[in-house]
Amino acid sequence: MNEIQNRQIAEDEIDLIQLLKKVFKEKKLIFKCSIIAAIAGVAFALFQPNQYTSSTTFIPQLSSDVKTGSSSLSGLASLAGINLGGIEGSSEFPPTLYPQVVESVPFRLELLSSNIQVNNEELTLRDYFLENKNSFNFLGTVKKYTIGLPSLILGLFKADEKFVSDSSSIYSLTKEDNELFRKLSEFFSLSINDKEGFISMSFTDENKKVSAQVVQTAQTLLQNKIIEFKVKSSKELLDFTSNQYNEKKKAFEKLQDERAVFVDNNINISSSLFQNKLSRIESELSIAQNVVQQLASQVEQAKLQVNKNTPVFTTIKPVSVPFERSSPKRAQIVIISIFLGFIISSGYVLLKEPLIEIIKSIKS
Repeated sequence: MNEIQNRQIAEDEIDLIQLLKKVFKEKKLIFKCSIIAAIAGVAFALFQPNQYTSSTTFIPQLSSDVKTGSSSLSGLASLAGINLGGIEGSSEFPPTLYPQVVESVPFRLELLSSNIQVNNEELTLRDYFLENKNSFNFLGTVKKYTIGLPSLILGLFKADEKFVSDSSSIYSLTKEDNELFRKLSEFFSLSINDKEGFISMSFTDENKKVSAQVVQTAQTLLQNKIIEFKVKSSKELLDFTSNQYNEKKKAFEKLQDERAVFVDNNINISSSLFQNKLSRIESELSIAQNVVQQLASQVEQAKLQVNKNTPVFTTIKPVSVPFERSSPKRAQIVIISIFLGFIISSGYVLLKEPLIEIIKSIKS
């Protein structure tokens, strides 16, 4: 049994040696192919434009659960049709939902509409993308006509449709919008570190200053969106309470004026009718004053609730203009090209004779 195994190992070693001899025999061809691959890799790397990546890292300081403890405020909210359950309980907007916000249509449209400075000229990110749409990018062209060829063919048969709706909550998107959305998805990224609790955001572009501006704008937009979602209910309650306070305050001031006019018109009169009317006016005035005072207190409570519900973001790594390019990694491209040239040429040398034999056997 051992002799059979040893014989098998010896045969495998002989086969491997034969393969190595065959490769060594064609070393000139393999060397030439590797050189050609290296030259192609150098040309490919030189054609690639420099890309710069700007990034930022921040931590959302989530507020602790806060309860108003005010039945009157809850009652007033119910009158306004506002649910205080989300305000008084845990109403955090978890960071795991941040990517959903970034990928939403409103966020992307706002980001594309934001202004950036390019060569002392102010233009929107949308216009910047469209102006650079026709700039030649070798890698992008290769991707477009290889991996992206099916989408390109399908796009030829699609009209530039635009859906129009009377509802303001339904967005109208064009083919251009979808193309720009894909470009954003390709160069913009948002990552969440669940363990450490920080958020990282980055954008890559040929213009290093543009990449920094886009990250800064995207960070501001995202944080504003989170704040908007978080304080929506408490802000609605504050607006409702403030309106009620202003209305009741005007009514109270009107009653004060009525009392003053009534007293001025009845100077030196001490009849029972006068005293009865004056007492009734002062009673209404006292009730109105109590209502105004309660509403003033509730307005302050609502303001505090808005402040408590407003999340705070701590920036760990602020946005900066990158100094070094993030891509292309030209040395890596050349090394990979040489390796591929060596593998392909070696495979050709090893498979050439077996393939010829197979073809001959098929023909015969």
